Amino acid sequence: MKKTFQKTLIAASVGIVMLSAAGTASANSLLFPYFTTTTGAQSVLSLTTGTTVPGAGGEVLHYVYNYGPTCIHYDGPGKMTNNDLLQHSIAAVAAGGFGKAVASDTSTPFYFPLANTQGFLVVSTKTTATQMIAGDMAIVDPSTGLVVSYPGISNGLVDTTGVNEGDFSGIVDQLFNLSFYPSAMVTTSWYGVVTGNMNAAITAGSNWLGAATLSNLGFVYNNDESPFSGTVTKSITCGGTVLPADLMTTAQQAAVGPNGGLIHSKVTALSAGGTGVVLSKLQTVLPAVGGSFAGKTFLHREQAPAF
Repeated sequence: MKKTFQKTLIAASVGIVMLSAAGTASANSLLFPYFTTTTGAQSVLSLTTGTTVPGAGGEVLHYVYNYGPTCIHYDGPGKMTNNDLLQHSIAAVAAGGFGKAVASDTSTPFYFPLANTQGFLVVSTKTTATQMIAGDMAIVDPSTGLVVSYPGISNGLVDTTGVNEGDFSGIVDQLFNLSFYPSAMVTTSWYGVVTGNMNAAITAGSNWLGAATLSNLGFVYNNDESPFSGTVTKSITCGGTVLPADLMTTAQQAAVGPNGGLIHSKVTALSAGGTGVVLSKLQTVLPAVGGSFAGKTFLHREQAPAF
């Protein structure tokens, strides 16, 4: 086992911040809503198969990466065998990854070739459409202090033909309570993935164009429930970053920034097959805060409450 991976495991064993997900059941397709290949970071994928993988040929996996500010499609095949375990860095070695956790592993990953970007990943079975996979992602980024592990989100649509590959239209989250700490203490952002049936885009090898518009519904609240009016919206196509400032006017930012705020955000428009949004919240505690939290980044999936 390479030393870089040993260090990753050691770091990951300390202070894991769990990303809640919509179940951990294995399925035809798994959504991993956030990865990063920032220099020095490691995003590590772990996959397992069930008991019915074909013999010597193995089970072909389809990796679909969606990356960068414009959420570009990049895909290719991997392969696993019966009751297999495949663990590898998302990034190729040339892009700063370490490769497979166990060099002698005969499974075949499909690596991401670019450093210094972020995005989301869909992994599906291809040889036997009813074959189940399960998996999780672990991320360590020393530059931001991020240490996180989360399970892949199952689409729950195992089928006999493969037509449900990438179909996450069952995720319809559209209401979010978006809170943030005082701006002098913590920087906050969200990485959003627009859900829907991505099958046509995946089959065509094209970018997923599902889009969603988030609104602040006309108000932002400070830490003492005082409302400040002003309507602002933020649109996401496929996937992208949302900042608190993207959902506030400059006056609202000035009013709530010093002490933190709350936005009752709603998806007010969906297009091109979008059904909802998965929001992963990243909070980086600034060094000036001091203590054990200083310089650490925390990540979790936002729940979608009714309000």
